[in-house]
Amino acid sequence: MESHLLYNLRSQTIPRPKEADTMELSVVLIAKNQAWNISRLIESVLRATSSVSSKEIILVDSASTDETLTLASLYPINIFRLKPGQRLSPAIGRYVGYGQTHGEYVLFLDGDTELIPGWMPHAIRLMLERPDAGGVTGRVLNLPTVAVNQQPAPPVQKMHLGPPKEVLWCSYGGGGAGMYRRSTLERAGSFNPNLCADEEAELGLRIRHAGYRMFELDYPMVYHYNDAPVALSSILSRRRRNFHLGGGQVARYHLGTKLFWIYLGERWFAVGSILLLVSCFATILLSLIMRDPRWFAVWVLVFGLLIARGALRKRSLRAQLVAAFNWLVMAEGFFEGIMMKSIPPESFHADLEVVKATRDERQIISPPMISSQ
Repeated sequence: MESHLLYNLRSQTIPRPKEADTMELSVVLIAKNQAWNISRLIESVLRATSSVSSKEIILVDSASTDETLTLASLYPINIFRLKPGQRLSPAIGRYVGYGQTHGEYVLFLDGDTELIPGWMPHAIRLMLERPDAGGVTGRVLNLPTVAVNQQPAPPVQKMHLGPPKEVLWCSYGGGGAGMYRRSTLERAGSFNPNLCADEEAELGLRIRHAGYRMFELDYPMVYHYNDAPVALSSILSRRRRNFHLGGGQVARYHLGTKLFWIYLGERWFAVGSILLLVSCFATILLSLIMRDPRWFAVWVLVFGLLIARGALRKRSLRAQLVAAFNWLVMAEGFFEGIMMKSIPPESFHADLEVVKATRDERQIISPPMISSQ
């Protein structure tokens, strides 16, 4: 199996300009029912990119039922809507959004983030100075969703910008935040639209396999507004949306290639959760066959020690029990995902409609007069 992916977007697109006419930056925003933050996100992008010579901002909406599209339409951006009735995921939004872009550099942001001023010039400078840089990200500052009511956002402390750190993929802290070089995505392939989750890690794997490197700047990139990402409700919500299947899907896609083993090594916690679950069933079976409960008792003892160790480290027994439940969900999702048929990305079809196209998508976008929300 080829380690890189080829993509052909079979949907409505804005015609690409000639290669020599390519603009400097494209920003792809993805959103679903995020009217509570979409204005803040778009305004932060307009401010942070005001010094970029030429740019375009593209929003891909996943069939929102709130006022996300109404609010976004107030700004000079291109808007596309994935119609309801089809499978939707963050990977699909990113894949579709990239298919509409023209920029030399492509920045991806989720609808629950806010771009922090100051990161953008450092990121573009790194891309210019490092031809081997396929992608660049920054630190993610996680905040509760109630923080969106604060105007302005919490200030970023001034800091000395240290050397960039090499990483495996973009957006370690959440928010889907990362900038990629177009030539890198053309060589390694864009996001795999068939993945329910883990799309950043899988893309980073292919980019590094193509000979590029991934970097994280010693500078905050985005505020990520989310509530208790490791809470029981969040785990169940991700499970309902099939996000727990992503790891197994990636493993299935690269099964039979050397990337399979590299991926398992990088996502060791998923493999560890599977081994824990398998060992549980194995000791139960062995205890029944041998008619000796001590085998299972040993497993319970080891598991209890792991829970106790985690509880001491987290200083919370409840947090560790929730983490243990997350292990089980991860193991379940990996098994389900690896059993799913691997569909070639180039066969993907999105049911897409153009909501708004700027009068001249080649125009230099300037921030409008923006009132406080």
